[in-house]
Formats: sequence, C-alpha cells, structure tokens
Amino acid sequence: MLLIKFSKEQYLNKNSKKVLRSLLLLIFLGVGVQLLLPQLNSIQKSMYVLKNLKYWALSLAFICEFFSYVGSGYLINSILGLFKDRISLWRSILIVMASASIGMVAGGMFGSGAASFQWLRNSKVKTQSAALASSLPLLMNNLAVLGISLFGVIYLLFLHELTKLQIISFLIILLILLLVVFIIFLVLYKREKSTPVILKTVKKIYTIIKRPYNEKRLKGQLDEMYAAWDLLLSKGWKKPVLGVVMSYGFDIAALFFLFVAGNKLINPGVLLIGYGLPLLLGKAAFVIPGGVGIVEGTMVALYDKLGVPDAVSVIVVLAYRLISFWIPTIIGFPLTFYLNHKTEE
Repeated sequence: MLLIKFSKEQYLNKNSKKVLRSLLLLIFLGVGVQLLLPQLNSIQKSMYVLKNLKYWALSLAFICEFFSYVGSGYLINSILGLFKDRISLWRSILIVMASASIGMVAGGMFGSGAASFQWLRNSKVKTQSAALASSLPLLMNNLAVLGISLFGVIYLLFLHELTKLQIISFLIILLILLLVVFIIFLVLYKREKSTPVILKTVKKIYTIIKRPYNEKRLKGQLDEMYAAWDLLLSKGWKKPVLGVVMSYGFDIAALFFLFVAGNKLINPGVLLIGYGLPLLLGKAAFVIPGGVGIVEGTMVALYDKLGVPDAVSVIVVLAYRLISFWIPTIIGFPLTFYLNHKTEE
C-alpha cells in the first residue's frame, strides 16, 4: 500500500492504444461466456424464466446497481473529505467506472489505482488525499469480499457441500488475503520495525530491476501513509465504511431483485453464500481480467448446490454480471477518453 506517484504520461496517455486493442477482445469474451455457460439441457427452462420475468423487479435491480456505484463514488469523496478536498459525486463515479476498465487491460488493481490517482490529482486534489483515495478503497473492497466469503465458507463447511479441492482452493485464497491484511496491520502498527524492512526490501527489488532508488522519497511516502492512516482512524472512518456498505449492500440487493424478477424468492443466507465466494475467486484470478467466466461459473454452481433451479440461476447470474460488470466496464472505456480530455484542458 505504498503511496507511489504516477506520471500522467505513463498511465493516461498510453491508455488509448491499450483500450482500443483490448475492447474488442473483452466484448468477445463476454459474449462467449454468456453463450457457453448455460447448459444445453436447461435452455428451454431458461427461456420460460425469461418469458415470465417480473420487470418491476428487474428495474429495481438496475436502480440498486446504480446506487452501488454511487456508494463507490461516496467512498472516494469521504476519504478526500478527511483532507478538506472534494470533487463532485458524479465525477467520482466516473473515475470509479473508468479506473475499473483501465484495471481490466493495464495492471489490474495497480493500474486502476494509478489511473484514479492521476485523475484525482488533475482534479486539483492534494497528493496525499489522492493517494489514499485511490488505494484505500481497493483495500476496503477486498476486505468486504473477504468477510462475506468467510461467512460462505464456514456455512458450506458445516453443510459438507464443498469438495476437497474446493475447500483447499478457498482456504488457500482466504489465507493469502488474511496474510496480506496481517502484513498491512504490522506495517501500520509496528512502524519502527517495519519501516527499515520495507526500505531494504524495496531497495533490493529496485536493484534487481535496475531502477534508481530514492530512500528519502520512499521514507517520505511512508510517513505520508502513516499520517493519513492516523487521520482516518481519528477523524473519519465511519463515512468510508458507509461507502463500502452502500457499494456492496446495493450490489447484493441488485442480485436479490434479479432473483425476484426470475420468480425465485431466495433466502438471504443463500444469497450471500452464492455472492461472496465467486467474487473472491474472481479477485484471485489475476490472469483473467475481472474473473471472466470464473465468477459466472462458480456462482451458478454454488446456487445449484444450494437448491436454486439451474434455469433460474443461469439467467440471474448472467443478468447480474451484465449490469454489474459488463455494462459498466464497456461504458468505462469511453469515459477514460472523457476524463483524459477534461483533465488536459
């Protein structure tokens, strides 16, 4: 979680070529997932579900997903507010969508955070607040997914609904994320001991990759991070947490209303179990952008094990991924051009 300053030339001016090169591939991936995922023997039943959709519930799902992105934008602004900075809520939502699209084609979370940082800096936001507002939401979102997933793993373990391979896979991912959280905890709360270790580690890495190492600059960035963290804990952790709750709460509500639209009133516990674990696997699938195919397949399989009819789960999961992932991702690509243009004026 080092607060690294990113140059505009490195992370924004090269976005256009990467976006154009990858957009077509992403569209084909999305179409392929939606065509191949449904099993052939459930097509007729799925068509029946489509013909009998409750459109009022489908509309509520879209509204909830919109407010999920409002929550993400609010999260950014709540962090900026700690430093007496602010951008419009609308602009913060655009940055959330566009940076997620950049992360799909350029560096994952790091590319997403770098793009957010630069767009915030070009919105006349201070360096310290831009760095925290572009990095802390990533950490908080991952912690939220981790918490929801833990609930699902424990529940399924008691029901003996997981195979040995699934248990091992989920536990490895959970342990990795918990290890990351533990390391961050040590860095933040054992600063006198952790700072020299970080400086030596980064120096070795820079020596290996043959890049210039500036210890004074890195030390300053660590001090800024510590100060920002102290400010967050002492002044305003409630609003950022509210932003995360809004983001995931409305996202889960959107999935719930999609089940209602498919004439399936799902148990809240079952809803959370089928929601959290696939997102966890999607975040762990670093090679596949956005967990394409993994999230969809795992979500359908889990709901099937938990008693949801396959015809319903296929339609609901594909619809959920369409409104929560594919539509925002595709919209986010042209938004990168818009934000680059606006910040360069």
